[in-house]
Amino acid sequence: MWHDTRVSVTLLVIKFGIRRIRNFRSQSKRVSAASATHSQACTTETMSYTRSVKVVGLYLLRNEADIIETNLRHHFAVGIDEAIVIDNGSADGTLELLANLTEDMPIQLSSEVGPMYQQERVTRMARLATLQGADWLLPIDADEFWVGTGAPLRHVLEETPSEARLLVVELVNFVQSRDVLAAEPGCLASMSMTPERTFGPGGDLPRMVREEEIGFVEIRYTPKCVHRATPDATVSKGNHYAGERGATPTDRITCLHAPLRALSTLTTKLDHGRRAFEDGVPGEASWHVKRWWQMARDGTLDREWEALSYQDGAITVGGRRRELVRDDRLRHTVTDVAPLVRTTAADVHNPTAAMPPAVGAYLLALETVPGWLSMLDFRLLVELDRLQRHYGIGGDLFEIGTYLGKSAILLGHLARLAGDRLTVCDVFEHIELIDQESFPGFNHWYSTLTERAFVEQYQRFHAELPEIIVGASETIDVKQLDRARTCRLVHVDGGHRYDIVRADASTAQQLLSPGGIVAFGGISASHFPGTALAVWELVLGREFTPLCLTGGKLYGTWDAGGVDWSARIDEWVSQERDLGSEIHTLAGWPVRRVFAHERPPVPAEKLVRIPDLEDLPGGASAGEKRPNPSPSPSPSL
Repeated sequence: MWHDTRVSVTLLVIKFGIRRIRNFRSQSKRVSAASATHSQACTTETMSYTRSVKVVGLYLLRNEADIIETNLRHHFAVGIDEAIVIDNGSADGTLELLANLTEDMPIQLSSEVGPMYQQERVTRMARLATLQGADWLLPIDADEFWVGTGAPLRHVLEETPSEARLLVVELVNFVQSRDVLAAEPGCLASMSMTPERTFGPGGDLPRMVREEEIGFVEIRYTPKCVHRATPDATVSKGNHYAGERGATPTDRITCLHAPLRALSTLTTKLDHGRRAFEDGVPGEASWHVKRWWQMARDGTLDREWEALSYQDGAITVGGRRRELVRDDRLRHTVTDVAPLVRTTAADVHNPTAAMPPAVGAYLLALETVPGWLSMLDFRLLVELDRLQRHYGIGGDLFEIGTYLGKSAILLGHLARLAGDRLTVCDVFEHIELIDQESFPGFNHWYSTLTERAFVEQYQRFHAELPEIIVGASETIDVKQLDRARTCRLVHVDGGHRYDIVRADASTAQQLLSPGGIVAFGGISASHFPGTALAVWELVLGREFTPLCLTGGKLYGTWDAGGVDWSARIDEWVSQERDLGSEIHTLAGWPVRRVFAHERPPVPAEKLVRIPDLEDLPGGASAGEKRPNPSPSPSPSL
């Protein structure tokens, strides 16, 4: 039966065009050369082995550009022969990096966007690897580093008795230094501490963490698995041991785990938590990420990082020190292969890495909120906020025209970071406040707008609402509100009739303090000519200084507050490898147009398609069937 299944490989390969099953022999020579170099530096594992078994690493990745080359180099050095990789919609350069690595490593690379569907995708890779002759299957997360204990990993697998169908392996969590804020190549080298005592699995762990009896990093995870290749191989969610038959516990292999390698990695955890929360994931399932998401909404996440990272040899849980112990295994593992790694910080494009996690998580969720705010404008507003706080420019934030809160949600995060107040103004469903000229446009673009709908969207991301003014923006009396010169950032995107925009600009000028910036939206929309005329008249008036222009907004100031904003914006753009700018001289003003570069797609010949479950041995019953998109490039941030 197994012989008949192997015979079907040729037909399957022809059907699905698995182009990466090519001359792996020549590629393996390159990997062996790299392994030889590694073995000279590594004293714990020697790599003089023969290929008596075929070991295939299985990777499902999203946004792991800072770490994935280090991970692959390590696992090729210690024993995997090939890797099958699915990139799941990365936007940080992971897919492009992997495409380059296929030139010198035997990697079959696929790109599948959409929800992760972890169990189904990894099971498909496992069964494909089995068809291609694998003996052992090693599902690997990007933050996992598998090592042999007392002998190289590969030797352990070669020596494992045939009756052992599944090896159950301890997973050890390492803790990061508190000052590592952004995930960058090399950051794992400072993960040299592990908990003095661990708890679980099982028991009342969620309550213990919530009540700050222990830190989350002190939890002992359910063991991981190494699978013997079989036609009906099924990989459980997360590759954790789930009671499979034929399992053999072993202490000869250890999985070194870096679950939170920087503060910025909380961003994706928060995104998972939001999805679990909004999808109604029941009970204690995904409890930790749902908890972190709730803390982000409440504005208490900074305190949690103290419980997830070490300082002076301890984490801080509920204001109390909990001691860690020195453990250099992960540090040695990554530094051993560091000379082989070519990835640098310039190769990693992750705009959320420099953002507070709650802000970055909203960027990941931006498309789930109706409205108009580009990712470029999102990033620019975050940078302007950072600069204002850097220069000590304080004040509240104000938005004229909030719609369903797409930009207000971001402004709420920025206000909370500095302890400031956010005020929003909109007519919402009160169509009686809309003039006859504006009504057709309002009816077309904003017919479903209500204050309740705004509140529902805003409270997805914030526990507390902003101050809400319901009414026409041109009736705002700044003096009556006692808000003159109290704001540092005003976003104007309300009514688009010429005289309304002029009135809103006057309101913004009265609200802003020295160093305050205004952002005018809708200036490039052909259906809002009144906005463009009113805003560009400000530029011609010479009192207003335009700073930069994007596809949808013009940013400027009436009082720079002693800051050379143009120079600071230029510096920021030069540091963002996916952004560019050009100067346009407008009425004597040098105005920067900031834009995002188009990312070239990964060549189709670099990608393969992983067959659907029903086209592989074992059928679709092994896991929940999910769509299998054709190979496609990832979206960009």
